[in-house]
Amino acid sequence: MGKLVALTLLGASLAFIGERLLTCRERMNASREVESVEPQSCHLIEGLEYGSEDIDILPSGLAFISSGLKYPGLPNFAPDEPGKIFLMDLNEQNPKAQALKISDGFDKELFNPHGISIFIDKDHTVYLYIVNHPHMKSTVEIFKFEEQERSLVYLETIKHELFTSLNDIVVLGPEQFYVTRDHYFNNFFLRLFEMILDLRWSSILFYSPIGVKVVAEGFSSANGITASPDQKYFASRIFSLRSPE
Repeated sequence: MGKLVALTLLGASLAFIGERLLTCRERMNASREVESVEPQSCHLIEGLEYGSEDIDILPSGLAFISSGLKYPGLPNFAPDEPGKIFLMDLNEQNPKAQALKISDGFDKELFNPHGISIFIDKDHTVYLYIVNHPHMKSTVEIFKFEEQERSLVYLETIKHELFTSLNDIVVLGPEQFYVTRDHYFNNFFLRLFEMILDLRWSSILFYSPIGVKVVAEGFSSANGITASPDQKYFASRIFSLRSPE
């Protein structure tokens, strides 16, 4: 009798895992049906040969671009190169990407940038808020942009116990922002386990100097996030392996 129960439980477990793997596979392939489109004036941007992750653009046309993310399971074409933030002037006819210099006081060798968001204060000073993954952990780095020197001045690193597996960020004001968590765990295998079981532990967080709070939760994965110009509405790319209840 004991063996029969054990076999029944094993069979049920294998069936559940199989169903989860099939669902994951379907989700991964959901966007692979691509219509053939004739390229217009597309061309490879010089300086970004190793890929990029996120972009944010100033009203003047200057664009900040984070280098390709380094993470287990993701292809990386420059594994020995530290992460960078590139600057492009979209007003130029053939814009090129220039890596910005970063001031001292920041560990550039551990720079692994992800999402980017820009804040411009009343004095027109530009600040970059960047999701970073040093040692595969998650922090938010704050820099001031010096346009004349084409450099970033390091100001602050923000850490919090809820900052696990951060993905993207949108800034509202000085040290006030929303961030998305695409998974609950940092470890690659635990993330895979989380995805297979569809634990839906991902969330969207709001940070201010007062504290951090969860403002939306119950997602398989919360990816990019953006805000309307008046900051009344926010949109995030959300994934879920099963329909909302």
